[in-house]
Amino acid sequence: MRDQPTLTEAEWMLLVELLERERRELPSEIRHTRTPAVRDDLHRRLEMVDGLLQRLRQAVEAQ
Repeated sequence: MRDQPTLTEAEWMLLVELLERERRELPSEIRHTRTPAVRDDLHRRLEMVDGLLQRLRQAVEAQ
């Protein structure tokens, strides 16, 4: 994926909102998961969401 999408401010904010919702829900999913491999996957997903949120918030602030 070479081309970066051009998004409006509202679209950026929506992405941040969706990631924040995912961020809030993941800890509960992690706690209720019994399979170690799935739990590890969810932890990696949480780390990815945290990183994306940080980068997107910086991008929104810079606009």
